Amino acid sequence: MGKILAIDYGSVRIGIAVSGGSGSIAFGKQALSNDNKAIGKIKKLVSGEGISQIILGYPLNLKGEKTHQTLEVESFEEKLKSGFSSDDFKHVIITRWDERFTSKMAADSMIESGMKKKKRRDKSNIDIISAAILLQSYLDSKRK
Repeated sequence: MGKILAIDYGSVRIGIAVSGGSGSIAFGKQALSNDNKAIGKIKKLVSGEGISQIILGYPLNLKGEKTHQTLEVESFEEKLKSGFSSDDFKHVIITRWDERFTSKMAADSMIESGMKKKKRRDKSNIDIISAAILLQSYLDSKRK
């Protein structure tokens, strides 16, 4: 089993986290600019890290209904699947995962960890931590 990569999609930045080799711990990796090079950068990470699965944060409102952001994620998912359709990437599974509350949990964890206010203002840190929380949630669910 390869590592798992999590994506916290945002219209400006994409938070990335990767599981450890044992598949039990999530590590925040980086935030990518959401531009026309993003899919290529994700493909490079998948190749370099030996990724076998991508967990894509799927935003729904509190009632479990789709929002404008959900539609953006679905559009990104189609681009991602298209970018991963070549034989080199056919083994990579893309899975949606409920991401409700991850941004709030990320902001809270930065405060609780004692992160300085200046670093907390850097939105890319929230994106990275959100991706790690998303991935850890997925990994924990698979252990149960």
